[in-house]
Amino acid sequence: MRGQPRVLRVDGTTILRGLVFPNSDEEKLLHLAACEKIELHSSTRDWNLILKGLMELSRRAGSSPMSGDELKQLRMSLPVNFT
Repeated sequence: MRGQPRVLRVDGTTILRGLVFPNSDEEKLLHLAACEKIELHSSTRDWNLILKGLMELSRRAGSSPMSGDELKQLRMSLPVNFT
């Protein structure tokens, strides 16, 4: 349909890579979705995978994990529809 953004289904790994790898194809997808050029859809199960990945990254870096409020803000700011 003309005027509607293209809808893409992405998994949690793609989203996580977009968050942690600058200039990656995955980051470009997130940027296009933020600019409303495309629409990204993912499942709530994929959100759980993102959470696990972020926790593992912070554990390996020796930093404190994100708080619940920070994770909530991240989920709300991501240009992804989690259903």
